[in-house]
Amino acid sequence: MDDTMQSVHVPPNFDPWTQPLNFTMSDGNGGWILIQKSWEDLDTWRIYDFRVGISYGVGFGASLMLLLTLLLLTKAEKRKSCIFLLNAACLLTNGIRCLLFCTWITGNFNNPYSVMSQSWEHITGYDFASYITINIFGILVTALIFTSLSLQVWIVCVTTPPLHRNIIMAVTTAMAGVAFGFRVAAVYYNTKLTLAFEGNDSVQNLTSTSYVIQVVAIWLFSCVFTFKLGHAILQRRRLNMPQFGPMQIVFIMGLQTMLVPAIFASLQFTNVLPEIVAHVLTVVCIFLPLSAMWAGVVNDQNLASRAPNSHQQLLNAEFCDASRLTTLSSGSTAYDKDKTRQMSV
Repeated sequence: MDDTMQSVHVPPNFDPWTQPLNFTMSDGNGGWILIQKSWEDLDTWRIYDFRVGISYGVGFGASLMLLLTLLLLTKAEKRKSCIFLLNAACLLTNGIRCLLFCTWITGNFNNPYSVMSQSWEHITGYDFASYITINIFGILVTALIFTSLSLQVWIVCVTTPPLHRNIIMAVTTAMAGVAFGFRVAAVYYNTKLTLAFEGNDSVQNLTSTSYVIQVVAIWLFSCVFTFKLGHAILQRRRLNMPQFGPMQIVFIMGLQTMLVPAIFASLQFTNVLPEIVAHVLTVVCIFLPLSAMWAGVVNDQNLASRAPNSHQQLLNAEFCDASRLTTLSSGSTAYDKDKTRQMSV
């Protein structure tokens, strides 16, 4: 038999798939100690690591793809708008965040020996810098997301009476501020403990609370957005404007682009997909440009047409040159403007 292999005696019921794994590590006083982990621990870490790596890789690709799509399909005159700049910044910073997470997975913080033995002696300055940069970009993405959501809610509430609009903006902005504050606090304390090579068990409640408040804030923005659009459609029906037009398209896309991220964010609290946390910010960033497109249409009175091809005019206005748009009939436009003045919540 080869010198590197030795024959061993095992119990009759020995299962090699559950055999213990021994790791030798320093005791900090010049000696060495032996710690034991199960094969199941290593396999669980391996599977989770692969799934998280795939998640952030997909997030990077999706953010980059949608950023290019946004740049190519947005008309030149709309590229200077605040919504466009915010959404483009969201996608760019989220793409960088996902890419940095991919590099973190291959770093010393995530080395099998470091994770299993909880020994961090080989952590380099590059590993610390990468970890801190990831957290900074996470905070930036969160700030940009809430800013973009606030701006979109303001746009869809542009026809709302000033008092109602101010109340809505005060509540949503306060909720966004609280969620962002908890997020910053959780990131700060987690980073502080990591730099000191200490466990983060003491801030687990704070981290969980930050995720909960973040989901509540996303749901709040989504409900305000979709309720305002749905209420506008009901008012149009009362005013004898039941045709399928821009408002209906706005509402349908609002349901998709605002409620889907909110539902997706809620799934992070299930144990079925623990790595779904990696997707929350990415999904919101991806859907933000879509919802912004429909939110921006609400304030465009030139598209409030009752013509049969109004849905085509809506799409053309978003993706084509304005000079090629079909001129709306003056009678239809005047009628819709009179009706629109009555559509305030």
